[in-house]
Amino acid sequence: MAEVPKLLRVPDVLERLQGTIGRNKLLQHLKCYPEHNGGPTHRRIVGRIVFHPDDIIRLIDSLECLSKSSNANVPQRSISVEPSVDKAYMRALELLTPNKQKPTGRSERRSYGRPQSMESAQQ
Repeated sequence: MAEVPKLLRVPDVLERLQGTIGRNKLLQHLKCYPEHNGGPTHRRIVGRIVFHPDDIIRLIDSLECLSKSSNANVPQRSISVEPSVDKAYMRALELLTPNKQKPTGRSERRSYGRPQSMESAQQ
């Protein structure tokens, strides 16, 4: 009869990682990276997260290297040096169109800083 491998729980794995990662960060990492290099980083049994000995190797590898070697979906990010054609056109229109915003503040308020009597208001 084959021997059943011992499954580890989150506190056991945290103890094995010796403070390199906290509980919340580990749970967030497991949620974002359920697989690494074609295998699971953890398993769920009756709502509990457990780790097979092979999973721990993949988990440590996924924590060390979040690169293209991982099969997990990582969103592509890029930064464009030049604005897009649509954005450049909209910016040019903004510069050509005069500002039609209503004046606010001191220039718009009638009684700012000087009291008015009722007599002057009735005239």
